[in-house]
Amino acid sequence: MENDADIDEIEYVSKSQLKRDSLALQDLGKRLAELSADQLARIPLDAQLREAIELAHRIRNKRSALKRHFQYIGKLLRARDPEPIRAALADIDREGQQSIQRHHRAEAWRDRIVEQGNSAIDALLDELPAADRQKLRQLLRNFEHAGSDGKKTEHARQIYREIFQLLE
Repeated sequence: MENDADIDEIEYVSKSQLKRDSLALQDLGKRLAELSADQLARIPLDAQLREAIELAHRIRNKRSALKRHFQYIGKLLRARDPEPIRAALADIDREGQQSIQRHHRAEAWRDRIVEQGNSAIDALLDELPAADRQKLRQLLRNFEHAGSDGKKTEHARQIYREIFQLLE
């Protein structure tokens, strides 16, 4: 009777599911290989996996070797718990999204200040009280008095940089 209970507890996984899981881990390895050195340092990896990813960076231009190497990285990942790695990647992705949103906000405020002038600066100061009104107005005046399009573009970039620093 004990054997029947043990048999009921065994969970069968289809060969197709095992292959899907294996490919998902290979994709995780590819994602790790795409990270910069700073981002990769934030991922909890053991020495063997870190060396395998560094090797993937070195053989990037050798297609078939790289494909086999990603299979090897997938094999290494199967022997480990990939959840901490996935969580760290999610944190990196979230930070990237926040940075993109901050850039978009800074661009929107710059465009609004260039179009609406001092009223937009006042609205920005309502939202960000730490902003320097005098500096923003000076940057706007520089933009308005710039003669050529090239100079206007440079002054618009200065307005953007000031706003982006405020949003950090």
